[in-house]
Amino acid sequence: MANMLEEISEVDIGSTNVKHKGSRRLRRNGYLVAGGSIVAILVLASLCAPLITPINPNITELSAPLLPIGTPHHWLGTDSLGRDQWTRILYGGRTTLLSGVLASLISTGIGVVFGILAGYSGWFVDTIIMRFMDILMSFPFILLAILIVAFWGPSTFHALLAIAVANVPFFARIIRSEVLKVKELEFITASVAIGASQWRIIVRHVFPMLLPYIISTLFMNIGFMISQTSALSFLGFGTQPPTAEWGAMLAEAQTYLSVRPGVAIAPGIAIVVAVVGFNLLGLGLKKVLSPSAS
Repeated sequence: MANMLEEISEVDIGSTNVKHKGSRRLRRNGYLVAGGSIVAILVLASLCAPLITPINPNITELSAPLLPIGTPHHWLGTDSLGRDQWTRILYGGRTTLLSGVLASLISTGIGVVFGILAGYSGWFVDTIIMRFMDILMSFPFILLAILIVAFWGPSTFHALLAIAVANVPFFARIIRSEVLKVKELEFITASVAIGASQWRIIVRHVFPMLLPYIISTLFMNIGFMISQTSALSFLGFGTQPPTAEWGAMLAEAQTYLSVRPGVAIAPGIAIVVAVVGFNLLGLGLKKVLSPSAS
Protein backbone atom coordinates (compact mmCIF):
# COMPACT_ATOMS: atom_id res chain seq x y z
CA MET A 1 0.00 0.00 0.00
CA ALA A 2 2.83 2.40 0.87
CA ASN A 3 4.50 1.71 -2.47
CA MET A 4 1.25 2.41 -4.29
CA LEU A 5 0.82 5.72 -2.45
CA GLU A 6 4.37 6.69 -3.29
CA GLU A 7 3.79 5.89 -6.99
CA ILE A 8 0.55 7.88 -7.04
CA SER A 9 2.20 10.85 -5.36
CA GLU A 10 5.08 10.70 -7.85
CA VAL A 11 2.61 10.71 -10.75
CA ASP A 12 0.73 13.65 -9.25
CA ILE A 13 3.95 15.56 -8.65
CA GLY A 14 5.12 14.78 -12.20
CA SER A 15 1.87 15.95 -13.78
CA THR A 16 1.92 19.07 -11.60
CA ASN A 17 5.47 19.83 -12.71
CA VAL A 18 4.45 19.42 -16.35
CA LYS A 19 1.56 21.84 -15.86
CA HIS A 20 3.81 24.36 -14.11
CA LYS A 21 6.41 24.07 -16.87
CA GLY A 22 3.70 24.57 -19.50
CA SER A 23 2.25 27.60 -17.71
CA ARG A 24 5.73 29.09 -17.20
CA ARG A 25 6.49 28.58 -20.88
CA LEU A 26 3.26 30.38 -21.81
CA ARG A 27 4.06 33.27 -19.47
CA ARG A 28 7.60 33.56 -20.82
CA ASN A 29 6.36 33.57 -24.40
CA GLY A 30 6.38 37.30 -25.06
CA TYR A 31 5.20 36.88 -28.66
CA LEU A 32 2.08 34.99 -27.56
CA VAL A 33 1.25 37.39 -24.73
CA ALA A 34 1.78 40.53 -26.81
CA GLY A 35 0.07 39.20 -29.94
CA GLY A 36 -2.81 37.66 -28.02
CA SER A 37 -3.39 40.90 -26.11
CA ILE A 38 -3.39 43.03 -29.25
CA VAL A 39 -5.73 40.68 -31.12
CA ALA A 40 -8.07 40.34 -28.13
CA ILE A 41 -8.33 44.13 -27.75
CA LEU A 42 -9.02 44.63 -31.47
CA VAL A 43 -11.65 41.87 -31.60
CA LEU A 44 -13.42 42.99 -28.41
CA ALA A 45 -13.40 46.64 -29.48
CA SER A 46 -14.93 45.73 -32.85
CA LEU A 47 -17.56 43.42 -31.40
CA CYS A 48 -18.50 45.89 -28.66
CA ALA A 49 -18.58 48.92 -30.97
CA PRO A 50 -22.28 49.71 -30.24
CA LEU A 51 -21.49 49.74 -26.51
CA ILE A 52 -18.38 51.90 -26.91
CA THR A 53 -19.87 54.57 -29.14
CA PRO A 54 -23.54 55.49 -29.67
CA ILE A 55 -22.89 57.15 -33.03
CA ASN A 56 -23.97 55.52 -36.30
CA PRO A 57 -20.84 55.04 -38.46
CA ASN A 58 -22.67 56.06 -41.64
CA ILE A 59 -24.41 59.20 -40.37
CA THR A 60 -22.99 62.29 -42.06
CA GLU A 61 -22.64 65.80 -40.64
CA LEU A 62 -21.98 68.01 -43.64
CA SER A 63 -21.62 70.96 -41.28
CA ALA A 64 -18.63 69.33 -39.54
CA PRO A 65 -16.30 67.86 -42.20
CA LEU A 66 -12.62 67.14 -41.58
CA LEU A 67 -12.58 68.07 -37.91
CA PRO A 68 -9.08 67.66 -36.44
CA ILE A 69 -8.01 65.01 -33.94
CA GLY A 70 -8.93 66.02 -30.39
CA THR A 71 -12.20 67.73 -31.27
CA PRO A 72 -14.78 67.35 -28.43
CA HIS A 73 -17.21 64.48 -29.13
CA HIS A 74 -15.04 63.53 -32.15
CA TRP A 75 -11.68 62.82 -30.52
CA LEU A 76 -10.27 61.22 -33.70
CA GLY A 77 -11.87 63.90 -35.84
CA THR A 78 -14.25 63.42 -38.76
CA ASP A 79 -13.88 62.50 -42.41
CA SER A 80 -14.83 64.58 -45.44
CA LEU A 81 -18.53 63.81 -44.90
CA GLY A 82 -18.47 64.61 -41.20
CA ARG A 83 -18.61 60.97 -40.09
CA ASP A 84 -16.96 60.21 -36.75
CA GLN A 85 -13.55 58.59 -37.34
CA TRP A 86 -13.45 56.74 -33.99
CA THR A 87 -16.82 55.12 -34.69
CA ARG A 88 -15.84 54.11 -38.20
CA ILE A 89 -12.56 52.63 -36.96
CA LEU A 90 -14.46 50.44 -34.49
CA TYR A 91 -17.08 49.30 -37.01
CA GLY A 92 -14.49 49.03 -39.76
CA GLY A 93 -12.60 46.56 -37.61
CA ARG A 94 -15.49 44.14 -37.97
CA THR A 95 -15.23 44.16 -41.76
CA THR A 96 -11.43 44.19 -41.95
CA LEU A 97 -10.73 41.56 -39.29
CA LEU A 98 -13.48 39.24 -40.48
CA SER A 99 -12.24 39.52 -44.07
CA GLY A 100 -8.70 38.64 -42.99
CA VAL A 101 -9.82 35.67 -40.90
CA LEU A 102 -12.11 34.22 -43.58
CA ALA A 103 -9.55 34.72 -46.34
CA SER A 104 -6.88 33.00 -44.25
CA LEU A 105 -9.18 30.08 -43.40
CA ILE A 106 -10.12 29.57 -47.06
CA SER A 107 -6.55 29.77 -48.39
CA THR A 108 -5.23 27.60 -45.57
CA GLY A 109 -7.89 24.94 -46.05
CA ILE A 110 -7.39 24.70 -49.81
CA GLY A 111 -3.61 24.96 -49.50
CA VAL A 112 -3.48 22.16 -46.92
CA VAL A 113 -5.47 19.82 -49.17
CA PHE A 114 -3.35 20.52 -52.25
CA GLY A 115 -0.11 20.48 -50.27
CA ILE A 116 -0.79 17.12 -48.63
CA LEU A 117 -1.95 15.55 -51.88
CA ALA A 118 1.09 16.85 -53.75
CA GLY A 119 3.56 15.87 -51.07
CA TYR A 120 2.26 12.39 -50.36
CA SER A 121 0.53 11.07 -53.47
CA GLY A 122 3.55 10.54 -55.67
CA TRP A 123 5.18 11.98 -58.77
CA PHE A 124 2.18 12.17 -61.13
CA VAL A 125 -0.24 13.97 -58.78
CA ASP A 126 2.57 16.08 -57.35
CA THR A 127 3.60 17.25 -60.82
CA ILE A 128 0.07 18.20 -61.89
CA ILE A 129 -0.72 20.12 -58.70
CA MET A 130 2.63 21.91 -58.50
CA ARG A 131 2.63 22.94 -62.16
CA PHE A 132 -0.85 24.42 -61.66
CA MET A 133 0.44 26.29 -58.61
CA ASP A 134 3.41 27.51 -60.65
CA ILE A 135 1.00 28.95 -63.22
CA LEU A 136 -0.87 30.86 -60.50
CA MET A 137 2.39 32.04 -58.95
CA SER A 138 3.58 33.37 -62.31
CA PHE A 139 1.11 36.24 -61.85
CA PRO A 140 1.98 39.00 -59.37
CA PHE A 141 -0.06 38.35 -56.24
CA ILE A 142 -2.06 41.55 -56.14
CA LEU A 143 -2.57 41.52 -59.92
CA LEU A 144 -4.07 38.03 -59.77
CA ALA A 145 -6.38 39.15 -56.97
CA ILE A 146 -7.44 42.21 -58.99
CA LEU A 147 -8.15 40.06 -62.06
CA ILE A 148 -10.34 37.74 -59.98
CA VAL A 149 -12.28 40.64 -58.42
CA ALA A 150 -12.63 42.34 -61.79
CA PHE A 151 -14.25 39.16 -63.11
CA TRP A 152 -16.68 38.78 -60.17
CA GLY A 153 -17.23 42.45 -59.37
CA PRO A 154 -16.01 44.55 -56.41
CA SER A 155 -17.36 43.61 -52.97
CA THR A 156 -16.04 42.61 -49.57
CA PHE A 157 -16.70 38.90 -50.12
CA HIS A 158 -15.23 38.86 -53.61
CA ALA A 159 -12.12 40.68 -52.37
CA LEU A 160 -11.44 38.23 -49.55
CA LEU A 161 -12.15 35.29 -51.85
CA ALA A 162 -9.76 36.67 -54.48
CA ILE A 163 -7.00 37.19 -51.91
CA ALA A 164 -7.58 33.68 -50.56
CA VAL A 165 -7.36 32.07 -54.02
CA ALA A 166 -4.27 34.08 -54.93
CA ASN A 167 -2.57 32.95 -51.70
CA VAL A 168 -3.28 29.21 -52.14
CA PRO A 169 -0.08 28.43 -54.15
CA PHE A 170 2.17 29.83 -51.43
CA PHE A 171 0.50 27.85 -48.68
CA ALA A 172 0.32 24.68 -50.79
CA ARG A 173 4.07 24.81 -51.45
CA ILE A 174 4.85 25.31 -47.76
CA ILE A 175 2.64 22.38 -46.69
CA ARG A 176 4.06 20.17 -49.45
CA SER A 177 7.61 20.76 -48.22
CA GLU A 178 6.57 19.84 -44.67
CA VAL A 179 4.79 16.68 -45.90
CA LEU A 180 7.93 15.58 -47.75
CA LYS A 181 9.81 15.78 -44.44
CA VAL A 182 7.12 14.00 -42.40
CA LYS A 183 6.67 11.10 -44.84
CA GLU A 184 10.32 10.12 -44.37
CA LEU A 185 9.91 9.59 -40.61
CA GLU A 186 10.34 6.04 -39.33
CA PHE A 187 6.83 5.55 -37.97
CA ILE A 188 5.36 6.58 -41.35
CA THR A 189 7.60 4.05 -43.07
CA ALA A 190 6.51 1.43 -40.54
CA SER A 191 2.83 2.20 -41.21
CA VAL A 192 3.41 1.71 -44.92
CA ALA A 193 5.24 -1.55 -44.24
CA ILE A 194 2.30 -3.02 -42.27
CA GLY A 195 -0.10 -2.20 -45.08
CA ALA A 196 -1.88 0.92 -43.80
CA SER A 197 -3.73 2.79 -46.53
CA GLN A 198 -2.55 6.20 -47.72
CA TRP A 199 -5.68 7.94 -46.45
CA ARG A 200 -5.31 6.36 -43.02
CA ILE A 201 -1.68 7.45 -42.82
CA ILE A 202 -2.57 10.98 -43.93
CA VAL A 203 -5.49 11.34 -41.50
CA ARG A 204 -3.99 9.53 -38.51
CA HIS A 205 -0.33 10.49 -38.79
CA VAL A 206 0.61 13.13 -41.37
CA PHE A 207 -2.11 15.71 -40.66
CA PRO A 208 -1.68 15.62 -36.83
CA MET A 209 2.06 16.13 -37.30
CA LEU A 210 1.38 19.18 -39.49
CA LEU A 211 -1.37 20.65 -37.30
CA PRO A 212 0.85 22.81 -35.02
CA TYR A 213 2.58 24.26 -38.07
CA ILE A 214 -0.77 24.84 -39.81
CA ILE A 215 -2.27 26.65 -36.81
CA SER A 216 0.69 29.00 -36.32
CA THR A 217 0.93 29.75 -40.05
CA LEU A 218 -2.84 30.32 -40.20
CA PHE A 219 -2.65 33.13 -37.65
CA MET A 220 0.38 34.75 -39.26
CA ASN A 221 -1.44 34.49 -42.58
CA ILE A 222 -4.36 36.48 -41.14
CA GLY A 223 -2.13 39.53 -40.78
CA PHE A 224 -1.05 39.26 -44.41
CA MET A 225 -4.67 38.81 -45.52
CA ILE A 226 -5.73 41.92 -43.60
CA SER A 227 -3.10 44.00 -45.38
CA GLN A 228 -4.07 42.60 -48.79
CA THR A 229 -7.84 42.90 -48.42
CA SER A 230 -7.29 46.46 -47.19
CA ALA A 231 -5.13 47.08 -50.25
CA LEU A 232 -7.91 45.89 -52.56
CA SER A 233 -10.41 48.14 -50.76
CA PHE A 234 -7.94 51.02 -51.08
CA LEU A 235 -7.79 50.41 -54.84
CA GLY A 236 -11.59 50.30 -55.05
CA PHE A 237 -11.96 46.55 -55.63
CA GLY A 238 -13.01 45.60 -52.11
CA THR A 239 -15.50 47.00 -49.62
CA GLN A 240 -17.68 49.67 -51.20
CA PRO A 241 -18.98 52.90 -49.59
CA PRO A 242 -20.58 53.64 -47.23
CA THR A 243 -19.48 50.49 -45.36
CA ALA A 244 -16.67 51.23 -42.92
CA GLU A 245 -13.42 49.36 -43.70
CA TRP A 246 -9.89 50.45 -42.89
CA GLY A 247 -8.51 50.21 -46.44
CA ALA A 248 -11.52 52.05 -47.89
CA MET A 249 -11.12 54.74 -45.21
CA LEU A 250 -7.52 55.24 -46.32
CA ALA A 251 -8.67 55.59 -49.92
CA GLU A 252 -11.20 58.26 -48.94
CA ALA A 253 -8.59 60.09 -46.86
CA GLN A 254 -5.86 60.33 -49.54
CA THR A 255 -7.49 63.36 -51.19
CA TYR A 256 -7.22 65.35 -47.97
CA LEU A 257 -3.74 64.33 -46.79
CA SER A 258 -2.27 67.78 -47.40
CA VAL A 259 -5.16 69.51 -45.64
CA ARG A 260 -5.98 67.10 -42.81
CA PRO A 261 -3.48 64.20 -42.57
CA GLY A 262 -5.18 63.00 -39.39
CA VAL A 263 -7.96 61.33 -41.37
CA ALA A 264 -5.45 58.74 -42.64
CA ILE A 265 -3.57 58.21 -39.39
CA ALA A 266 -6.21 56.21 -37.52
CA PRO A 267 -7.04 53.60 -40.20
CA GLY A 268 -3.36 53.30 -41.14
CA ILE A 269 -2.33 52.64 -37.55
CA ALA A 270 -5.22 50.20 -37.12
CA ILE A 271 -4.02 48.12 -40.09
CA VAL A 272 -0.42 48.10 -38.85
CA VAL A 273 -1.44 47.12 -35.30
CA ALA A 274 -3.68 44.31 -36.56
CA VAL A 275 -0.98 42.89 -38.84
CA VAL A 276 1.67 43.05 -36.11
CA GLY A 277 -0.71 41.53 -33.56
CA PHE A 278 -1.56 38.49 -35.67
CA ASN A 279 2.07 37.99 -36.68
CA LEU A 280 3.18 38.02 -33.04
CA LEU A 281 0.36 35.65 -32.13
CA GLY A 282 1.37 33.26 -34.90
CA LEU A 283 5.01 33.33 -33.80
CA GLY A 284 3.99 32.71 -30.20
CA LEU A 285 1.78 29.78 -31.15
CA LYS A 286 4.59 28.34 -33.23
CA LYS A 287 6.88 28.39 -30.19
CA VAL A 288 4.25 26.81 -27.95
CA LEU A 289 3.00 24.16 -30.38
CA SER A 290 6.37 23.18 -31.83
CA PRO A 291 7.27 19.59 -30.85
CA SER A 292 10.77 20.80 -29.98
CA ALA A 293 9.47 23.44 -27.56
CA SER A 294 10.84 22.88 -24.09
